[in-house]
Amino acid sequence: MVMTKALTASRARTSAAAGLGLAAVGIAAQIAGGADYPPVPPGLVILSVAAGLMLLTRHRWPLVVATAAAVFISVGAVAAPNLREQLTDLDEPLVFAGSGVQVVGLLTALIFSAASLREVFSGGGRYEDQIEPVKE
Repeated sequence: MVMTKALTASRARTSAAAGLGLAAVGIAAQIAGGADYPPVPPGLVILSVAAGLMLLTRHRWPLVVATAAAVFISVGAVAAPNLREQLTDLDEPLVFAGSGVQVVGLLTALIFSAASLREVFSGGGRYEDQIEPVKE
């Protein structure tokens, strides 16, 4: 009898999702510390959705979308003066810490998203479309 099982996400993909989640936590910490954010912070929403896509789906397209989201948020963080100001202002410790956590999360997400993309598009990636037969 031949059975099948769905393969799980790679370590690189899981690490990229963890980085996205960490960046989202950093934004939440900044908000808790009093940083100026809109009522519905787009970065928090985008990063949370991207992390969810990476963890809950096993196809290639969510990985591309999540990587694009990480790049988009990273470029926005570098281009906007807010993050640079928050990383130099020690008067608001929670905002400072949240900004640092966001940067670490974004760097982690970018590094491991690139590794995941390479893995998936070079044929080594594991996702739901590839089913491995299991013999009993």
